[in-house]
Amino acid sequence: MDFFIILLIVFLLIVICDFVYLYRKILAAVKYFGGELSRLKKHLMTTGVFILTLVPAFFSFVTWLVIVLHITVFLLLSDLAAAIVKRVNRDKDIKYPKWLKAAYKTGAVALLLTCAVYIYGKYNMYHVVRTDYDVTIDKSISQDYTAALIADLHYGISLKSEQLQQAADSIEEASPDFVILCGDIVDESTTLDGMKEAFAILGGIKSKYGVYYVYGNHDSGTFRSPPNFTQTQLEQTIEKNGITILKDETVSINDDILLIGRLDRQFGKRMSIAELTQNTDSAKALVVADHQPNDYVNLDKAGCDMVVSGHTHGGQIFPFGIISELIKANDMTYGFKKQGNLNAIVTSGIAGWGLDLKTECHSEYVIIHIDGKN
Repeated sequence: MDFFIILLIVFLLIVICDFVYLYRKILAAVKYFGGELSRLKKHLMTTGVFILTLVPAFFSFVTWLVIVLHITVFLLLSDLAAAIVKRVNRDKDIKYPKWLKAAYKTGAVALLLTCAVYIYGKYNMYHVVRTDYDVTIDKSISQDYTAALIADLHYGISLKSEQLQQAADSIEEASPDFVILCGDIVDESTTLDGMKEAFAILGGIKSKYGVYYVYGNHDSGTFRSPPNFTQTQLEQTIEKNGITILKDETVSINDDILLIGRLDRQFGKRMSIAELTQNTDSAKALVVADHQPNDYVNLDKAGCDMVVSGHTHGGQIFPFGIISELIKANDMTYGFKKQGNLNAIVTSGIAGWGLDLKTECHSEYVIIHIDGKN
């Protein structure tokens, strides 16, 4: 059986079990407050409440699903805590306060925790922070460099023009020598006008050696049919704003750094890193921009000094980042690590995809300080 069919069946089973569990929890709350109501009335009230919980799904299914999943997790944790307390105190005659019973029976704790997580997720999405990394490479370069890294804007999900301009101004204050736009700056939800607006702002960031762009898996808008803009419109807009597109191409920065921009691996026919580096000067610093954080072993073998990526959003919604790490979906989910001589950086992105919530990581732009051998 096809893997995706199995995955769909498992997902549907989880959803069915979740709905049954939530129905039973709502029924328990109705029974607690319903007192002498008949069984039929209790089930009718429960069904009514359950149907009301489905209404938000018609406005934003993804957001609704995330909220329901969080409520379910917190309810399960409440049940687990109650079971442990009951077992520990099974031989004791303890009178629990009415408010504590009510909080447990009605799921109030789970609802309050979900509200707190929702507020936290909103804050993380809209509050963009600056993250700095100091990277030392084993090459002799004529000076130290500062690079700015931006990825996963998915323009239109959260940041609007004013907020994006503020972030661009903050990046400019760091005096970057060059700027890397590492994919998914726009996506299938971005309008044509929005796409033009985003690249006009990002292309306006002043830097010494320019702004460079590599494709992500969403930029072309191909997840929507028909897309809001064509590939030609996208490329013309990017280039019109003075941004250099790198599609399995290399550009020299001040004769010190060779910036290699890779096609996203979703394109399938991209060149290998060995092919991209076979005719390069190994004395120069090799910096790779690749939207998805993969291929680290081959990058290290090819003598690359640094790779920057996005794509993962730092997990975006807990616990997807942890799951991603466990199943090795990517070589890294967030942060910095050293693999041999390769310095790898993955940004959580300046925004996110699908919904304007980030419960596992913050929104950020990255400033990288590159030092060579003295």
